[in-house]
Amino acid sequence: MGNDYYESTILRVGEEAADLIAGGVLILYADPIPDALESVSVVHSPSTPLVNELRAGDTLWLGDQRVELTEVGERATENLRTLGHVVIHLNPDSDTKLLPGAVHGRGEIGAVEAGARLVLQAVAAKV
Repeated sequence: MGNDYYESTILRVGEEAADLIAGGVLILYADPIPDALESVSVVHSPSTPLVNELRAGDTLWLGDQRVELTEVGERATENLRTLGHVVIHLNPDSDTKLLPGAVHGRGEIGAVEAGARLVLQAVAAKV
């Protein structure tokens, strides 16, 4: 995948994270993570630094599950770069307000397991 600009590996999934994902909220946080957020987060370990800005149209891959980023909050890139943290709201209603550190995305995420690869991929350049 030639447009990849961030890679990470899922280390563990908090006990409440699956319910949140089923409800449309994916919370990513890089290890080490504050204890208070462990149970609700999908904890990962970046293998590459974040080299691009998150942009609408980019793709997040979680294993073979795909989410297209549709809106990016003004602090989302900074939070991901410094903390490995971003909250992704999946398929939000059109009137859902975008929070500064959040991302809206279109797609479905099922079970997330330790060892899965997380990749952010830039939207392909149009020719």
